[in-house]
Amino acid sequence: GKRLFLTPTQSKFTATGDETPKITRNADRSARRKSTRNLIERTLIGDISENEEDEAIARHIYESDEGEDVDREAADTAALILDNAPDTPSKRRIGRPKGSKNRERSPTPPLDDLPPHEKYFFQNRGGRVKTSDNTLASLALLDHEEYFSLRRAFNNPHTSEIKALQELHSRSFNQWLFELSQDFNICAYGWGSKRSLLLRFADHIYKLQSDEHEPKIVIINGYAHNLTIRDVLNTIAGAISSPGQKMGAQPAEMVENVIGLLEEDTSRKITLIVHSIDRVPLRRAPTQAILSRLAAHPQIHLIASADHPSFPLLWDSSLRSTYNFLFHDCTTFEQYTVENDVVEEVHELLGRSGRRVGGKEGVIFVLKSLPENAKNLFRVLIGEQLISMDGNNGRFNEDDDDGDDENDDNDQQNSGLTKREVGVEYRVLYQKAVEEFICSNEMNFRTLLKEFHDHQIIKSRKNALGTEILSIPFRKEELETMLEDIAS
Repeated sequence: GKRLFLTPTQSKFTATGDETPKITRNADRSARRKSTRNLIERTLIGDISENEEDEAIARHIYESDEGEDVDREAADTAALILDNAPDTPSKRRIGRPKGSKNRERSPTPPLDDLPPHEKYFFQNRGGRVKTSDNTLASLALLDHEEYFSLRRAFNNPHTSEIKALQELHSRSFNQWLFELSQDFNICAYGWGSKRSLLLRFADHIYKLQSDEHEPKIVIINGYAHNLTIRDVLNTIAGAISSPGQKMGAQPAEMVENVIGLLEEDTSRKITLIVHSIDRVPLRRAPTQAILSRLAAHPQIHLIASADHPSFPLLWDSSLRSTYNFLFHDCTTFEQYTVENDVVEEVHELLGRSGRRVGGKEGVIFVLKSLPENAKNLFRVLIGEQLISMDGNNGRFNEDDDDGDDENDDNDQQNSGLTKREVGVEYRVLYQKAVEEFICSNEMNFRTLLKEFHDHQIIKSRKNALGTEILSIPFRKEELETMLEDIAS
């Protein structure tokens, strides 16, 4: 019979190519339209693709010449937009370059165009805050021995001018003597140290004396930090009294005894020279009152020097009238080498304990006056501290405050640990002293340590655990030298 339906064969739908032409053309048209639409949106909206390969593929599809059924109107519009649009920057070009710290500054407006009040605020604008990692605790300060050596090596270029100024002041010595003979007292003030000038005046007075009954010359160093009014009165009494005479214990009693000795013999006269009468040891009101009472006595002639610019504020009208001063401007421009203990004062300001005057030579001198047990104990202490320093790379550190030597900042930053405390524990030193038969009990041990504390050649502190640590404030090389001197 006749077949109404026939099964289609593959040959009727197979083209000459491998793919169906209609499907290929539709796919090309869809891809080109999609790529064109993506390019237009990306250009108008400013959207930046995170993957630059997608943009390259879209442009490749858009610029291909295959296919003729493309929407020419959309293509022409996209081409016009792409030609006029700027290049899309890549993500790496946005913002500052990585690692850059330089910011573009806005141009400074010309000052001529600003009103006066704007010029004021512009010229007084705040500056950039600058900070530094340097601290005073990291400084390696000089000790007394190094300070003295540097001071001796210093050559003042104005030595000749200072000497000429001293000669000019010395021409007034005869006038000073006349003023003293008229019951006035002299106060020398001005810039620079007056110590050498007053000593020359004392030498001038001494050379004019031809009789042993001439006035006694008493010199008081008011800049000495341990000076007391009792020391002043005892010195004056020693010049006019016989040895062994008791002057009393209280300053008021001592003043009365000194005045009584002067009144017993009216031929006794005293020329009292006080260096730096305005220094800390003599600033107290009772001390100034005693000095003014001595200066008011007719048998005592006072010559004093003042260093501070505000020294007149020490005295009220009553004290000034009692002193009966004549003021002389004695500017010398000399250095305050003796008056100021530079090393010790700087250490005290920084919260440190300075090394003693004279350095290791001063310590050796002190040890010579101590008993043999004290020398042996000090030797043991030096030996134990040297052992402790060897474990700390030879550094001397005290609770992170007394860094007298150079600090190894790199080691501290790398390790992240606190500095090791260099010193000897109290119990360890006591045990060593007992083993070497230096002392028999803790009472004797404390007595020996007190000698060292009195001369300020050792230090005592407590660590974080409350253990007492004893140490000698010297470098390793100085300790080794002192140990050799003690052993010899």
